[in-house]
Amino acid sequence: MVMLDDAVRHRIAQTVAAEVMEGWRPEPEQLAALDRLAYGELSFGAYLAPELSRAPRARARPRLARRRPYLIPGTTLLRNSFGVVDPAALARLEFVATAGRMLQALQMPSPPLDIRALHTQVFGDVYPWAGQPRIVNLRRGSTTFGSWRLIPEHLDFFDADVGELAVTAARLDDGELAFRLARVYAEHNRIHPFREGNGRTGTLLLHLLAAAGRRRLDLSGLDRAEWIAASRDSMPFRRDGEADPRPFTAILRSRLG
Repeated sequence: MVMLDDAVRHRIAQTVAAEVMEGWRPEPEQLAALDRLAYGELSFGAYLAPELSRAPRARARPRLARRRPYLIPGTTLLRNSFGVVDPAALARLEFVATAGRMLQALQMPSPPLDIRALHTQVFGDVYPWAGQPRIVNLRRGSTTFGSWRLIPEHLDFFDADVGELAVTAARLDDGELAFRLARVYAEHNRIHPFREGNGRTGTLLLHLLAAAGRRRLDLSGLDRAEWIAASRDSMPFRRDGEADPRPFTAILRSRLG
């Protein structure tokens, strides 16, 4: 029972850490609900219901705009399956919903290692396009991610690398595994296959691959600025060049056990 409880507490902590790195500031009642979800005291619907009741929603969902497929027409707000029309409410609801689904993914006995399936698992409640590679180019500040037209090709190589690592991870020492995990995350970050949610999906994949190697990754307390800096520094000089795993390697090596 002690070992089981330790495993559950670790999964909760890693879920919260992944969301905090994306900007979540969880409230005590949200953390309490996540605990109850983890221990089977709440269904996912009951877990999410309080947040849904607080979010202002449109009576009718806006139709897809052809030139701006991800945004509610006339706004900068992402189309969402809840019909939420307030940015702060959507951010809050997204954090809570994805935390619950990420935790459930970490609790699966045989979770998928396909990045599209993981994105669907984590973001499928929130966005109708979850799991689908983006069809627009993306830029964050001074960082430009890979061309959307090349995503299918790049994901073929990415999937092959993930599949090979899942098979060999248990035979690698901690240093080798940290480097391979860093390579996977840096490449995922470069491709940035989805319109939203790449960071959390990539972090979830890291945990699952570490578990495949019979190791545990602990990202609790990781400084958000340090992770963002590693993401920036791992990007190639050319838009569709190779990512550099070194900025992530030291971080992951120190947190792998």
